[in-house]
Amino acid sequence: MLKTPFLSVCIPSYAMGGQGAAFLRQSLDVLVAQSFTEFEVVVADQSDDTGIRDLCEGFGGLTLSYVQTGHLARQASANSNAAIEAARGEVVKMLFQDDFLNGTEALGQIAAAFDVADWCLTGSEHSRDGDTLIRPMVPRYHGRIHFGKNTVSSPSVLAFRREGAPRFDENLVWLMDVDFYKACADQWGEPAVVPDPVVVNRLHEGQVSAGVAPDLIRRELRYVRRKYARDMTWGDWLHYVGRMRRTWV
Repeated sequence: MLKTPFLSVCIPSYAMGGQGAAFLRQSLDVLVAQSFTEFEVVVADQSDDTGIRDLCEGFGGLTLSYVQTGHLARQASANSNAAIEAARGEVVKMLFQDDFLNGTEALGQIAAAFDVADWCLTGSEHSRDGDTLIRPMVPRYHGRIHFGKNTVSSPSVLAFRREGAPRFDENLVWLMDVDFYKACADQWGEPAVVPDPVVVNRLHEGQVSAGVAPDLIRRELRYVRRKYARDMTWGDWLHYVGRMRRTWV
């Protein structure tokens, strides 16, 4: 029987217009080089072609599980949940396929944060070419984050204890990440923050945030408002109204 890993690196993936396998290969190459070794990799793949499957089946040096999820709704939330369900580790580390870890000590820094917390956010940088790093960001959680003012960054900066963890809301696309951050805070309180840029977020035309229509934003804001209406303060309502007004500008 395989030893239970401490960390499960969960990578929701898809063909991404032919770029998916190349992005994933760079991420796997960085994972192989990690000094912390008590981890597995779970790739949940919604691709219609075999590029990502072929890469996973031929890639050595990692404990890697491949899960085909083409039967699920074609959205990051459903695919992320499938990866979490397949994970075996005590801690889940989300890592979207177009992002990658920054340096060989990244997983060790994340694992150490769980000495004092049940969920963790890390600093990040950004890259357009997979090499040059720009725009460092230190995450900051706030209580109205679910309305879309994202001071954390992408789910690739997120890790959390697997047992009893929330799941991504599959009714959401644009707000799926910030809604999940709120769910974690509601369950566990404030996160541990690793300020170092442990993750690199890749900037490219295919990312979800690059093409979100205003009507989708308004629809999801209304959904989140209804979801949390019972606990909203006057300040929350004013913040919600302000976020809605920005979609009409």
